[in-house]
Amino acid sequence: MLLDRQNPHGGDIYTHRGVLDFSSNINPFGTPEAVRQAVSEAAAHLSAYPDPYCRELVGALSAYEELPAEMILCGNGAAELIYSFAYALPKKEKALIVSPTFSEYASALAAAGIAYEHFMLREENGFRPEIAPEDTLGYSAVFLCSPNNPTGITVPREQLVRLLETGTRVFADLCFLEFTEAPERYELKELVKAFPNLTVLKAFTKSFAVPGLRLGYVLCSDPDFLRTMSEKTQCWNVSLPAEKAGVAALSCMDFLTASVRFISGERARVSAALSALGVRVFPGEANYLLLYSEAPLYEKLLDRGILVRDCRNYPGLRPGYYRIAIRTAEENDRLIAAMKEVLH
Repeated sequence: MLLDRQNPHGGDIYTHRGVLDFSSNINPFGTPEAVRQAVSEAAAHLSAYPDPYCRELVGALSAYEELPAEMILCGNGAAELIYSFAYALPKKEKALIVSPTFSEYASALAAAGIAYEHFMLREENGFRPEIAPEDTLGYSAVFLCSPNNPTGITVPREQLVRLLETGTRVFADLCFLEFTEAPERYELKELVKAFPNLTVLKAFTKSFAVPGLRLGYVLCSDPDFLRTMSEKTQCWNVSLPAEKAGVAALSCMDFLTASVRFISGERARVSAALSALGVRVFPGEANYLLLYSEAPLYEKLLDRGILVRDCRNYPGLRPGYYRIAIRTAEENDRLIAAMKEVLH
């Protein structure tokens, strides 16, 4: 729970009640019915402690990812696992964050007492990932997000492999990879097995629209490091409803495939419409888009009942940058209409 500090993320529908929320990049089709049903049935067993080993979920993930159960660690959302990773790093060495990116990497490192620096991607190059193996020298770990949040740009597989070949520990946040049209691009099971210095982060939050449950997992073939991460969390960090929801979600791949197909088409349509209004739209691959507008948008859109993510608090981004989620066609039309009013 936050105390005496501002919420650094999107999705603040508790401050701005009744808004159409484009600030939170969640699957626009909402939670699958099978997941809702699993949570409902789990409510009948709330008097029992959850399984501290997450055996049912780990077994289902092992089959889904085609990796041994020993390479999987579940957590209370992606954020908890980011903190667990940070606390497992050596305290006297620095980490490197490829930025602009998700702020929880820096928050987790600060909480763990680990110094860090930003490797800043260049605006003039469209924030394309340009980090080279030599840039990682002297760092205990490198934080990469692909597709990156908020840019939506992915890291090429060849570049990820070159970084891994240095031996530096790489934290690859792939939480939005399922929203791309080529989620298999990294051949994850081969990479995880081949490189013990790779830790992959994935989550159910965005793909299956369950941010209220908090459920994520990491993949890593370094048993000692995974054990250290586990030691940095409490015993019952994954609730019983969350575990049941995760198992059910893994049976909903047709839902996810249909979602990705729709999002891909809407992303292109929204991008074209906003570009025609004079807004700079970055060519992301996920379920959101990074925008730049000389005209201020946040307050004017909020006045029209639409909440977008103001990205000025991302290191490397200045006022004028915004992130919008891809929502349903009708909701996207409402955003486009509001943007026309604001800009003209």
